[in-house]
Amino acid sequence: MKKVVFFVLSVFISLFAATYRWGDSAHSMGLIKAEGGKALHPAFLESGWGGYTLISTATVIPPYSGDVRIVLEGQPQLSYSLYASHPVIDLGLRRLPTFKDDVFYGLMPGDRIALWAVIKPPTVDPVCKMPHQENFIRHTHNGKDYFFCSEGCLSEFQNSPGKYKDDRYVEGKYKLVFYDTKTDKSVLSVPVIFAAKGEASHAGQHQH
Repeated sequence: MKKVVFFVLSVFISLFAATYRWGDSAHSMGLIKAEGGKALHPAFLESGWGGYTLISTATVIPPYSGDVRIVLEGQPQLSYSLYASHPVIDLGLRRLPTFKDDVFYGLMPGDRIALWAVIKPPTVDPVCKMPHQENFIRHTHNGKDYFFCSEGCLSEFQNSPGKYKDDRYVEGKYKLVFYDTKTDKSVLSVPVIFAAKGEASHAGQHQH
């Protein structure tokens, strides 16, 4: 009986996750091609979160084969880590290319890969959103350090600290780029767009 309940619960959670768009995560899809690839589904992420998870899946289109290095590009540079997704139990139903140091080795036509990008936005002035620099003013509030570009921003924060809930922020357009390691040419470039709450939701719906 417990196994049946666990199975039903698992199915329900899976279906819910498939239809619900988590605020700090997104999914992108693309085709890896020798002539440049194609993004089928760009990633739209909502600005204002302290961290993000991007799931990127891609299919290798013939005749491409080779090693592919993945890089998240954009300014300001973001801190991120990449992980290959593999089944908990490998039933040998499909080939699983080796992934190490942000590189997929030995991709072959027909391969399907899944990649997790865990992204952390930069520390910013919580008032004006300017990325942190060495000359910023440090201020401690409720045991947490905040950094400000000027006395004006610090004063604004001190007047209403509850208005500024986070000191990490990113907005704008980035790219998750797949480079062939031999030619250093892009075989897939996936747009990763950080936008305000309403803009991110609208853009994501518009793409479907």
